[in-house]
Amino acid sequence: MSALGPVAIVGGTGRLGMALARRLSRAEVQVIIGSRDPAKAKSAAASLGAAARGLSNADAAAAGRVIVLSVPYAAHRVTVESLAAGAAGKVVIDTAVPLVTGEVQHVDLPPAGSLALETAALLPDAKVAAAFHTVSSAMLNDLERPPHGDVLICADDTNAKEAAEGLVRAVGMRPVDAGGLSHSHALEHLAGLLLVVNRRYRRRDLGITIAGLED
Repeated sequence: MSALGPVAIVGGTGRLGMALARRLSRAEVQVIIGSRDPAKAKSAAASLGAAARGLSNADAAAAGRVIVLSVPYAAHRVTVESLAAGAAGKVVIDTAVPLVTGEVQHVDLPPAGSLALETAALLPDAKVAAAFHTVSSAMLNDLERPPHGDVLICADDTNAKEAAEGLVRAVGMRPVDAGGLSHSHALEHLAGLLLVVNRRYRRRDLGITIAGLED
């Protein structure tokens, strides 16, 4: 079993959360699926194998060594506030994008400047990183194909950045250091732009690659 785990995926029954869980489980990383509905979390965990567990979001965060936030914008703040006790002293990797759905989907950054910065403000005792914003859940879910693209990571804390890099490598992708957490607004905007590009070209699996960067 990988030394990365256990990794608690809060909102783990959603598209990206479940896709990450499948890839991490394949890499023998212990996964804890979190959900507002513990029964739904247990059902999702059962599909991953005996090593995975399903719990409520708060219990998953308390049990995890690293916490991945994979929740929709509407549920972001209330979910983060519920994790304060379980997240203290831990790495929290925020994947959320502030997408507003109307006639046209668009990114609407919160007053903090980004959702990742909001998470850092709400969880002052945690070590927050932003990552996985431009990663296609459809691509990750297709376990018959190797994953493609880079994952941009923003964090101020070295341990948070290293933990995020470890998870990126575990799912088979390349981590790229994109600076401090103050740059996380760019990742969230880029996710919205990538949705436009995927629609324009009628795809669901396009991602980001930094050209010219050697491994």
